[in-house]
Amino acid sequence: YKDVGGLATEVRRVREMVELPLRRPEIFEDLGIDAPRGLLLYGPPGCGKTLIARVIAQQTDAFFISINGPEVIQKHYGESEEVLRKVFETAQQHPTSIIFIDEIDALAPNRETVLGEVEKRVVGQLLALMDGVASRGNLVVMAATNLPNAVDPALRRPGRFDREIGINPPTKAGRLEILRIHTRFMPLAADVDLERIAAVTHGFL
Repeated sequence: YKDVGGLATEVRRVREMVELPLRRPEIFEDLGIDAPRGLLLYGPPGCGKTLIARVIAQQTDAFFISINGPEVIQKHYGESEEVLRKVFETAQQHPTSIIFIDEIDALAPNRETVLGEVEKRVVGQLLALMDGVASRGNLVVMAATNLPNAVDPALRRPGRFDREIGINPPTKAGRLEILRIHTRFMPLAADVDLERIAAVTHGFL
């Protein structure tokens, strides 16, 4: 977690929703509540959504499988759904797994606005797979998008991606933290002022 700068609050929330169910599932059983199964991270490109997912997987020793939304869409009938099924089957073969879907808006767009039949079938397949996650032990599905409102609403219901965390551009303090992480092994000239750089880089990621 020391490699993630400027996202302390977001990382803490993700850990609660992903790390806790994977490491201590008995807590949820004792409380009689369902552990989170799906988590949607949203925010502008480059703000650290994929980085957070990879770090969480590393820290939990979970099997991590990452897929990119646009790459799953295939032109032949049934191929896209087969790719998704195989990903979930592979994940279920490990004691704890995290499936990370990047650019989920390309994979599962709103079916009311999309014209292609392939996308509609893929959304249906993903819904079925997400509904089956609850009975499959320690598997968490994380997804990232910079267009949360373009994702099919059926995926943002309880039991699917029912937890959502906004990953925002870093503040001045966050930018300073990021600069310190990237320069910790670099020899810096005496006149390098990281605080000044952090102050004048508003909007940078």
